[in-house]
Amino acid sequence: MTSRSLSLPVLCVAVLASFFWYFARYKPAQAAFNFSWAPSVPPQQRVYEPGSLVEVAGGTYRMGDERSDARLDAFELEVRVKPFRIDRYQVTNKEFAQFVEATGHVTTAEQQGGGWVYKGGERDWQLVKGANWKRPLGPGSSIEGAEDCPVVLVSWYDAQAYAQWVGKRLPTEAEWEFAARARRSSGDVPLKDPPTDNSANMWQGHWPDYNTLENGYFYVAPVGAFEPNELGVYEMLGNVWEWTQDWYTADIAYRKAHTDNPQGPISGDRKVARGGSWFCSPNYCSAYFPGYRGKSPPGYAFNNVGFRCAQSINEVPQEG
Repeated sequence: MTSRSLSLPVLCVAVLASFFWYFARYKPAQAAFNFSWAPSVPPQQRVYEPGSLVEVAGGTYRMGDERSDARLDAFELEVRVKPFRIDRYQVTNKEFAQFVEATGHVTTAEQQGGGWVYKGGERDWQLVKGANWKRPLGPGSSIEGAEDCPVVLVSWYDAQAYAQWVGKRLPTEAEWEFAARARRSSGDVPLKDPPTDNSANMWQGHWPDYNTLENGYFYVAPVGAFEPNELGVYEMLGNVWEWTQDWYTADIAYRKAHTDNPQGPISGDRKVARGGSWFCSPNYCSAYFPGYRGKSPPGYAFNNVGFRCAQSINEVPQEG
């Protein structure tokens, strides 16, 4: 048999192999249509202390995104932060439910009749009627089995209301980044690659074609499921984006004039969020770096955005 006669069978085998390889990798994203919001696997060696705060000594550091391809609104700037406390974990569904039960709070998404949802297998976000913190994938979904996962579909206003109820506040973006870096400055943080090394809950694969699910989670993971940073704070990167106190600005003149315990501008149309989420992949929304800045209107609610609280060091923790 000649080499020419072999070429067609070999080509067919190659095409079939490529076909099966692609769909084997694509399957997890397609299967996500049937995923519940509750995690499908238990976390390994999870330690969870509800309401726990970590005390962060103040200091000076270089704030901003040190990567060569960083966006222009994430320029590096030396700032000083005062000592503060920050939640060890993201606020969970169980904790938010206690707040709602005690106060009767109605979230923005509930008032507006829906929120922004991404479902596995889709190619974009959708404004879904009936989606809210209790139904994070829309009607028919629930948070049953996800009580210890971070609450989502909460607007900045909802996060602010919860923080006030527990006697805390939202962290400033300077505080948030300082804690995420574990007090280290820009360039001194051993930045890992969360989608490949399982150091945070991110999209593992090529969005939106496939998610390898190597860490077992498509959507949210229970808080404390991954290793904490050197301060003992969990999931600062990944799982869900976290609202901060600050209004967003990209104005470098403003930033340079406010480097001592910066609080952000006094007004704006978007609030800063930090940390990335389960939705972030290397090819899309690769926000899993301490200096990466996200922003969104404060009245918007997404199923990959939550929050954690902070507290000035001279304040006494209170029970909700």
